[in-house]
Amino acid sequence: MNRKEKREKKRELNILNELVTIIKQYFPDLLDKFEGLTDLRNQSYVKYKMKVIFMVRLLGLMCEMKSMQGMTRELNTNESIENIAQICDLELEEIPHCDTINDVFEKVKVEEIEEIRRYMINKLIRGKIIKKYKIRDRYYHIVIDGTGLATSRKKYNENCLVKNKTDKKGNEYQEYSTYVLEAKLIVGEMVFSIGSEFVENTKENETKQDCEIKAFKRLAEKIKSEYPKLKILISGDALYASKPVMDICKENGWKYVIRFKEGSIPSLYKEFETVVKKANESKKANYEYVTGLDYEEEKINVIKYTDTKQETEFVYITDLPITNKNIENTVKKVGKNRWKIENEGFNIQKNGTFDIGHLYSKNQTAIKVHYLMIQIAHILRQMLEKGIKEIKELKLKLREISQTLKQELISTIKNLTVHSKIQLRFD
Repeated sequence: MNRKEKREKKRELNILNELVTIIKQYFPDLLDKFEGLTDLRNQSYVKYKMKVIFMVRLLGLMCEMKSMQGMTRELNTNESIENIAQICDLELEEIPHCDTINDVFEKVKVEEIEEIRRYMINKLIRGKIIKKYKIRDRYYHIVIDGTGLATSRKKYNENCLVKNKTDKKGNEYQEYSTYVLEAKLIVGEMVFSIGSEFVENTKENETKQDCEIKAFKRLAEKIKSEYPKLKILISGDALYASKPVMDICKENGWKYVIRFKEGSIPSLYKEFETVVKKANESKKANYEYVTGLDYEEEKINVIKYTDTKQETEFVYITDLPITNKNIENTVKKVGKNRWKIENEGFNIQKNGTFDIGHLYSKNQTAIKVHYLMIQIAHILRQMLEKGIKEIKELKLKLREISQTLKQELISTIKNLTVHSKIQLRFD
């Protein structure tokens, strides 16, 4: 395809219509769920319905509007107002100001936003469009990792984590931050948020600062409660190579493949190094493994893969059955896919189009709601990017998709009536 053909095909695109079709077809109750959120506003002064508040924020995120004030300003066109009114199926004279949106976000129940995400993930699972990405045709692969969001030298709310730091001149100071532990469902080249747990200081843990492992226990409880029958395979970095994490997986009926380093469980690592020299069970070059190693009444399998090109070793512990037939697939499709949470997840959300590091509000509840709305927007944007044939053929970059969507939304009144279904293809 030459440049002229690409320009012509790009002009024929109707990304906004594709987005609305995805929402209506795959998540038909999404707008109703936004409208059904608990509304604690004084109803005498309410001007905008809840679904308008949340759809404006969702579209702002999809269009790469990285500040709340900028979003209010850019969406303030007659075309944008009419398009949003069509999506929400109501009459609309103006869009809500960013202060109005943040006021709602400070009062809404976080667990109700999490329930909307659960609804979306369940629709995808039950719709069977992600079934082929299961590991060993059985397990949904979930990767766990944490990431920092906003940081400041000023304490912006009572839930901030605090660290003592020293600047380049040797001056000591305290850094306040927001940190979240995230669970991403790996779907081919896509990563869908399936659970989030904030690492934060609360009245319950005021005597000792919260940490990632404590947050994992809470996150695991959430995931098990929300997806009680889902067969899950957990992956994580070496921080999670520990008996408490293994116990949680066992109690929940989950499997695990976790990165393993010598400092994680020194006794187990030493035993593996000793045994594998004498009884390596692998017949494949660059692979070593030993099954059934004893560790605190558990049987652990340990795998080592040596990447000769990069001169790097990767070691994993797992309770999955390991054989010469499946070891290569286990390392490449499970072990190495752990990086997708960083590359396709956090990196895109920080440096791509969503800017999760931006402090959209100082209120802790609103911070969580903004973060969860980014996760919902990211699910939709990946489905748009990876599932629409025309977008894939044009090889549009993320920014091109966002900018094209924005121009359609704010400059042209579209006919957003959904007349036909689309077939998403993620290959």
